[in-house]
Amino acid sequence: MARGNTRALILEAALDCFLAKGFAGTSVADIRARSGASTGSIYHFFDTKDGVALALCAEGLRSWAGAVSAVPAQGAAEGVIRAMVDAAIDWALGNDRLHRFLLQSDSLVPVAAQRSDMVDALMEARLAQERILRDLTAKGSIRPMAWDMARAMILGPAESYLRERAHGRAAALPEEAKALLGEAAWQAVRADPQAKPKRERQWNLI
Repeated sequence: MARGNTRALILEAALDCFLAKGFAGTSVADIRARSGASTGSIYHFFDTKDGVALALCAEGLRSWAGAVSAVPAQGAAEGVIRAMVDAAIDWALGNDRLHRFLLQSDSLVPVAAQRSDMVDALMEARLAQERILRDLTAKGSIRPMAWDMARAMILGPAESYLRERAHGRAAALPEEAKALLGEAAWQAVRADPQAKPKRERQWNLI
């Protein structure tokens, strides 16, 4: 069996075990039995059970970062904001098990995010979102606000919906949620068409 396939099988088996038993309730023996890999193979790729979980977190974060970075920055402002919401929801739907694992592993995610192979990917995702919002602000399409506030207003409700869905508590179907949350995000940040543009402050240097 190819080494890459063995590593992938171990991660897939570990994901099954972590979701079924939780991180604390899963042992390396469980992962070995589920994957069919030897104990030696598991420790060849991962130093500890924590290392397996961190690798899964990194895989999820890298996949999410790729989806975020792929949001098109061109087009009508409303469409761009809705696309940001759609990308978040579509990624979670397409990676349901990995998404649920990330939600379960909130203490491990920050550690995984600091891995040297993750920093660039996450920074690019952040910069991609910032560029979109900066351009829309410069065009007067959305209200000026701090980056963290804009992100919270656009993606916060979608992330809340996805948490509820992961726990089986969401009543809305995904397509309905995308439409409603996309509209809510746009209304939250759109510029007021009736608002008068602010005059640039003149500084008296004398």
